[in-house]
Amino acid sequence: MNRTTIAAGIAAISALALFAPASAFAAPPIIDHWSDHIEVIEQDEIPDWCPDVPFDVLYTEDSHGTFRFVQRGDDNYYGGATFTSNFSWTNVETGKTFSGTRHGSDHDLLVTDNGDGTVTIDVHSTGATTYYDDDGNRLFIDAGRQTGTIVIDTNGTPGDPSDDQFVAFLGGDLTGHFETADRDFCADVMEFIG
Repeated sequence: MNRTTIAAGIAAISALALFAPASAFAAPPIIDHWSDHIEVIEQDEIPDWCPDVPFDVLYTEDSHGTFRFVQRGDDNYYGGATFTSNFSWTNVETGKTFSGTRHGSDHDLLVTDNGDGTVTIDVHSTGATTYYDDDGNRLFIDAGRQTGTIVIDTNGTPGDPSDDQFVAFLGGDLTGHFETADRDFCADVMEFIG
């Protein structure tokens, strides 16, 4: 499957990474326990989402985890997180579901001030994602390490991540066992919930 969720997952976790001005003393760690619920019709949310799928698909995700931000010697804040996510794609006409679970952790390897109000963050993520058919049978598993580089606009407030905006995903690498790497996600949607 052509997974945009890898890039999105890395971007979402790292988008909260803080970049702070230089200080004489390291700030105390920032710890945030979070949970999130998403429920959208894919075709309404993403332009050109699987254009050959002739039925509406409801995407649902329930996620939770813990973020930890610490200031390092270079005065930048580095983020790290552990997370668990349960997600599914459901054919709204038939109720058939293609689902998965994701468990893992990620952290920022290097945060660089670009001097133009943006920061570049090299990120590292490890974990496993398991996919299931409508009967609960395991279909695929992706497990290993993902690296990537993203750019975040701090909107002029490097110490406040609430207004940070994702700018770009500059690419990354996968190592491990990824059974969905060469699969066509839209074809799988048609096969498993069509």
